[in-house]
Amino acid sequence: MNSSPKARLPVVFLAFFALFGCVGVAVLIFIWSPSDMSMDPPLIFKIVGSFIATMFMVMGFGVPLSAIKAARCADDAGSAPSAGPSPGGDAKAGGYRCPNCGAGLGPDQEVSPSGDAKCTYCKRWWNIHRAPA
Repeated sequence: MNSSPKARLPVVFLAFFALFGCVGVAVLIFIWSPSDMSMDPPLIFKIVGSFIATMFMVMGFGVPLSAIKAARCADDAGSAPSAGPSPGGDAKAGGYRCPNCGAGLGPDQEVSPSGDAKCTYCKRWWNIHRAPA
């Protein structure tokens, strides 16, 4: 068996949060469904209960869906086959490129307040505020 317990752990948490969404749906259906008994809750109780059930559904279904979306975005960003930053790499961080090799600033690149940055590809220092010579 290939899957480890660590890989299943997030699925368990996502299923746990999805249960809260299911509880919200059940409460909403129970509150607004017609009953055979003559004791129907007042309208204000139905409205307040609907808001509470809606919040259960938003949190119960929203947390797993946003976690799945974030995981897919991380997989898409990390799926590009690359051994490291390439000289022609993308320059998403403001369009700045190393004047020595042309590599773009990475998303985690640190820049000093004065504008000094170290190229992660050629390891040379340069300043983003100075025009390349």
